[in-house]
Amino acid sequence: SSLLSVIPFTQDAGGWWVADKTMFRFPQGVVVGAKSSSCTYGEATLSVNVVDDIDANCPEGEGSVAFGRSNTASSDYSSVLGGYGNTASGSYSSVSGGFENSASGDYSSVSGGSNNLVSNNHASVYGGEVVLKQDLESTLVFDSPF
Repeated sequence: SSLLSVIPFTQDAGGWWVADKTMFRFPQGVVVGAKSSSCTYGEATLSVNVVDDIDANCPEGEGSVAFGRSNTASSDYSSVLGGYGNTASGSYSSVSGGFENSASGDYSSVSGGSNNLVSNNHASVYGGEVVLKQDLESTLVFDSPF
């Protein structure tokens, strides 16, 4: 049998390749778009990128995901879900979006805004700009115009 008869994809009338109703397993990871030449990809990672290498995302931690542009999820089970230049470097940390935010504490999160830093464990910052959260454990901090 030929290779084309065993691949799990079919080309539709519009020229798109469509997966058959099959489960896929990718133990190392999946990169959509450009592969970063400077990233050491972790195991079981997902990266959705732009088309150029310069701004590609980098999911380095095991089980980490990075979407958006120039984002890094460097610790195990961390995620950056959008935005530009964000970093989730604490285990189980997350940055939802924004610009140049950092969640470096374990189990920490930044929900958006710009230039925010959460360095303590179990802490969160949502919104705002240049909010630094590092001294109080488990406290919610935000910068509001109201």
